[in-house]
Amino acid sequence: MEIKNIIDFKNKIIKKKNIKVDDYKIYTPEIVKKYRECYKFTMKVTKHRDKTMFIMYKRVEEWYRNDNIDYNIEKIHIKSKLGSYTSGGCGIGASLLAGLTASGVFSYMDICIKKLGRFSLMTYALFVLFLGLKILQNEDDNVEMYNIFLAVINDIESKS
Repeated sequence: MEIKNIIDFKNKIIKKKNIKVDDYKIYTPEIVKKYRECYKFTMKVTKHRDKTMFIMYKRVEEWYRNDNIDYNIEKIHIKSKLGSYTSGGCGIGASLLAGLTASGVFSYMDICIKKLGRFSLMTYALFVLFLGLKILQNEDDNVEMYNIFLAVINDIESKS
């Protein structure tokens, strides 16, 4: 019964203020999907990271200009995404990996080091190293992407 009352209340507010449902939409997740697909293709064609970044900046600018977007809401969304990456120096994935690695190494040292030997320890260390590098690279790419989005929105707002 409460859900029906909430829905009726929402419909009354929307009808009263002539608010379209699309006014509440955040476009950044859609642009993230477009960006990732386009970035992979552009990187294969240009094979140069800096050139790809300039091309992607122009494409993101076109995508944001083509839609009727509330730039303030988009900025809030982008800054919240960036906050998870920049607040502690690394993102959630890297922090989780560091914690699991530390706990794994200490438990491994206590229990198995005498039984399994150096080869197992080296294999474990290399696996953790490569996994950590991959996670940090992905987070760096995400920070770069969201910084491009933020720069594009600021540029569009300053021009208009």
